[in-house]
Amino acid sequence: MPIYEYYCADCQEKFEVLRPLHRIDDPASCPSGHRQGQRVLSVFAALSREEGGEALPLGGGACCAGGQCSCGASHN
Repeated sequence: MPIYEYYCADCQEKFEVLRPLHRIDDPASCPSGHRQGQRVLSVFAALSREEGGEALPLGGGACCAGGQCSCGASHN
């Protein structure tokens, strides 16, 4: 069963719920008991390691010249 992320506007918190795919868009109750949590898109990252052990984004790491990524993140 997949885990989905939801947002509770009452608490202003994100929380996760393990539920079947057919219930993906149903409102979810947050840990505080509010019943109108709405599903949000989950964000994840995938990293690869080069020979020296430095973590690079998958796809070659071209944006990480000198350890400073063009997105502003440091990958050292």
